[in-house]
Parts: sequence; structure tokens; C-alpha cells
Amino acid sequence: MTGPALDRLEDKCLSIVRVPARPARPRSEGLTVVADRGLGPRALDDLLDTAGEYIDVAKFAMGVSRLLPEALVRGKIQAYDKRGIPAFFAGEVSELALMQGVAKEYFAAIHDLGGWGVEVSNAQVAMGIGQKSALIALARDAGLEVVAECGRKGGVDWTGSAKLVAAEVKACLDAGAWRVLIQAEGLNEGVEKRNEGLVLDLVGQFGLGQLIFQAKEEGLIPWFLKTFGSAVNLDVDSDQVLDLESQRRGLRKRGVFALMAGH
Repeated sequence: MTGPALDRLEDKCLSIVRVPARPARPRSEGLTVVADRGLGPRALDDLLDTAGEYIDVAKFAMGVSRLLPEALVRGKIQAYDKRGIPAFFAGEVSELALMQGVAKEYFAAIHDLGGWGVEVSNAQVAMGIGQKSALIALARDAGLEVVAECGRKGGVDWTGSAKLVAAEVKACLDAGAWRVLIQAEGLNEGVEKRNEGLVLDLVGQFGLGQLIFQAKEEGLIPWFLKTFGSAVNLDVDSDQVLDLESQRRGLRKRGVFALMAGH
């Protein structure tokens, strides 16, 4: 029985020096989700040329796609697709579409654009678990993959009950979500102390493979990697991709020689 193909960076610069291998794309764990906050075509080309092979999924973040010409958005989706990177749309516009009663039409429009998926969230809109599950099913019916986000924004304290968060995660997965993204705000961003216990509880119940954690603030990438290893799925900004990959490979923060033992 053979395992997944490994990427040992043998075609990269200074290949005489070995570094820890990682599963080659497409991979099921150790995913890097990049938040595209409005990269222009040339900036996107630069990102893909320098770090494209270390990106597993791209996210059109913060609703900025609503501000751009359709042709530009289509071109960006195609640019990602040519590098084997599926692209999905973040939940801000999804929540507006829900409030305006056009969720079905919105999902159809994303599919028409060539988008791979959509984020279904209730970060800023109050929504029951049943309603969220139905929205996930609606997006799936439109031919989209769903990244379901759990957590709230705007100072709402949503981390007090691990059981309630876990129930929502389970409901999203049962409804057909591809992965569940755990919102950082109120968990490990914008707080005096990170709620590491909730993160540990969720990983303990669902494992690493089904969850994605946001890790954009300073210190979060090394904490997640030190705690869970390189198989943890992380959502980072476009300027953090190479930093994250270097830490996954043990080139910084975690110590090269300890990781190299046995390789």
C-alpha cells in the first residue's frame, strides 16, 4: 500500500540541502487557504509565480469581489484554476444575499462566474443552526462546495460554550460542508487571551482534517504548528503564504535539526 505523493522540493533552489517533505497537492490536510483581499491581476500573477504551488485554496475575502468588474473576477478565478487552485467567495456577500432574499440567485451567479465554492457564515447575521444547514444544502444544490464558517463578529461573545460550537460544526458537516472554518475574531483575535481550550476541544472532537483555522495575527502560525504539527489547515493572508510554508517545513520557528531527525 502506497501513501500520498510527497513533495521534497527537489526542483527548487539549493536542493542539495534536504528539508522535511510534505504531501503533494492535491492534499487532504495541511491545507493553506489564502485570503485574496483584492489583489490586482499583476499582483496575483506575482503571488502565483512565487508561491502558487503552496496554496491549496483561494478565498475572495471581505466581499471585495462586489466592488470589482465581473470580467476581472472571472479572470482571477481562471488564473487560480490554471494553477490548480479552487476559489471560493467569503461570507460577507452571502449574508447580504440571505438578508435580501436572493441567496439562491447569488449561489447561481457564483457558479456562473466559475467559482468553485462559497462560504456560508453567520458572522454578522443571527441565524439558527437549522437555517444555516438549509443554506449549505441550497449552495450544494447550486453545484458549489461549501466552506461553512462558525463564529461571530462585532464583539459578540460566541466562544463560551464548546458544546454549542461543536453542535454547529457537526450540523454544517452533516449538511455537506467541505470544511468548517473557525472564525478568529473573539477566539484568538481581538481578545486579551486566546481561547486555546476551545480550539483543542474542537480538534479533539473533529480532528484536524475537517477544520480550518484563521491564523493571520502575529504569533498564531507558530502556535498552531507547534500545537498540531504541519497537518493543520490554516487560513492566512497572501503575504503570509511563504512564511507559513517555511514554518511547515521547519525552516523557521520550530527548529530545523529536530524536524530533520529520521529523514
